[in-house]
Amino acid sequence: MRSLLLIQPPARGRISGGFLYNARMADGGCWELVDAAADALPALIERLPEPASILMDSIWLSPEHAPAFLAARARNARLGLMLHSFPSMIEATEKGRPPRAEPTAFERDSIDRLDVVVVPGRHYVRMLAGTRTPLVVAEPGIDDVWRASPRVRSGPCRLVSVGAVTPRKGFLDVAKALPRLGDYTWSIAGSLEVDPAYAALVRERTRGLPVTLCGQLSPAETRALVQASDVLLMPSYDENQPLVLLEALAASVPAIAYAAGATRDMLEHGREGYIAEIGDGQALAESIERLIENEELRARMARSCWERQRSLRNWTSAAKHTRAKLEWFLE
Repeated sequence: MRSLLLIQPPARGRISGGFLYNARMADGGCWELVDAAADALPALIERLPEPASILMDSIWLSPEHAPAFLAARARNARLGLMLHSFPSMIEATEKGRPPRAEPTAFERDSIDRLDVVVVPGRHYVRMLAGTRTPLVVAEPGIDDVWRASPRVRSGPCRLVSVGAVTPRKGFLDVAKALPRLGDYTWSIAGSLEVDPAYAALVRERTRGLPVTLCGQLSPAETRALVQASDVLLMPSYDENQPLVLLEALAASVPAIAYAAGATRDMLEHGREGYIAEIGDGQALAESIERLIENEELRARMARSCWERQRSLRNWTSAAKHTRAKLEWFLE
């Protein structure tokens, strides 16, 4: 049986969705996680035991880094991709350009040369229709401590967002809607250091409003903040299978989100929250206003989230399920 290694860049303290996913799956025995700096990749891959099965994190899916992995196939290695997001799609949204609907020609060609692609949700199966490379759907799990029954709202409606404060997360779209809203607070848990200029702009646009930029919090602090909140706001322009959305469902917190990535697969519009088309600030604002003003509606959605969370796997189960799907890749 071949070993299974997932090679990613060093997390450097980041606890964003992709790094968290990789680590939790490793904790559950799905794969061995290996951190590698970009300049160390060729030497690392050259030293890997033979035969090996390698998954490269999708951060490496670029003309600069992918060739080092593709060269490993000449050494009897099986090579796959852990597809969290296409680098071209991240780059577009971080630079304020319209979201890409398709991967680049380089990204598609690289995928066609692999033995397997592991995807966290079925939206990538639709996007990659036509590829000859086998696709393995490996949906994420949640930590059981996230599960919390619905709570009665008291005081202002507590809005919460989780994610690094960058253009990709769309927080300025919420900032535009805030002055028209009623009784609320909004807390953002996420790094302010990834794009300091954008973070400063969000701070300036929300000055004088009941908005708190919390910065990077620990996983336990983030969980406590979400579980104490009433509505999750996720106006992301680019997502894959957002963990925070699963965690909010488990915590009985309805969500308002843009239709990025697998959001439509994960959240039932009108039942567990609301989904707006990407960039539709008016629909976003109207949805937020509706849940701030209508506590009966918000509470009903919270109960629907609680019902839904029963179907969510924990990380141990998710890791075992994915490992079983990948057994053929290890033979």
